[in-house]
Amino acid sequence: MSGTARSMRAACAPVIAETVRRCPDLITLGADGQALFGTVIGESPERYVEVGIAESNLVGVAAGLARTGWRPVVGAMAPFLVRRAYEQLRLDVALPGLPVALLGVGGGLGYGALGPTHHAVDDIALMSALPHMGIYCPADAADAAHVLRHFLPPTRPAYVRLSARVDPPVFRPDGTAEPGDPHEVRVLRGGADALLLATGRCVAEASAAAERCAAHGLDVAVAAVTCLRPFPTDQVRALGENRPLVVTAAEELGHCGLGAAVAEALRGSGTPLLRLAVDDRHPPVGEHDELLAFHGVDRTAIESAVVRALIGKGDHEDSR
Repeated sequence: MSGTARSMRAACAPVIAETVRRCPDLITLGADGQALFGTVIGESPERYVEVGIAESNLVGVAAGLARTGWRPVVGAMAPFLVRRAYEQLRLDVALPGLPVALLGVGGGLGYGALGPTHHAVDDIALMSALPHMGIYCPADAADAAHVLRHFLPPTRPAYVRLSARVDPPVFRPDGTAEPGDPHEVRVLRGGADALLLATGRCVAEASAAAERCAAHGLDVAVAAVTCLRPFPTDQVRALGENRPLVVTAAEELGHCGLGAAVAEALRGSGTPLLRLAVDDRHPPVGEHDELLAFHGVDRTAIESAVVRALIGKGDHEDSR
């Protein structure tokens, strides 16, 4: 990992602060967590509302502010923002389509050893059930900041899953290449034998898996899907049809999200599809990388899935 790697919160904070300076109707709200809003608090404390550990109240206050002309940016821990405030998210924000940006920190398994109370592998599924809700799952810190630059100030409700810790850089390991339009599928690596479609942290895992597959003589393409709703269906179908194999990898429940959307996009194409996602087993105590491996969505599991599908079980020894 690059020595300059940053967390998503560190990358997004300057974007939020700049938008507050530029847009007089933007206001920020937090629930006992100020990492995203430190600069705003220092420069314009009147543009930050602290509600304490009360996520339902957080969303209700944001909705009220949105109805009076403000455009709120809400930041809180993902498991509590999504699950504790779900009624308010649906009735107060999503149904009326209010312009509220919801930043969920620690989606997926990012809080690691803190356990299932702090894991949010269901956040994408829950937010997908809400009307009018945009959903973004950035691959790294640069991608997360790019997402915010594209949709702040908000014009509709949107949820952005942010990681809890520093993740491997995908788009700008050397600080140069821009991530590109987050609403489009970004192809990171070409390849004729298979296509790996991944979102969030699994983009880095898929990229590493593709490198490993080369040792087996397999030429594997990798593409990042950051915008899960509205989903880039046409682009995914164009990239995936006529492939020998498409594999999806996502740190989310298997019956929804990326895998389900890709399956629908490829329906009728005849393209073989493998969907790697988190299952319902109770996780062990472990760090983020260990939990990705436990649920079969890390680089080793992705490599194994591709090699087994294209070469066969007898020709590849699972190295986990």
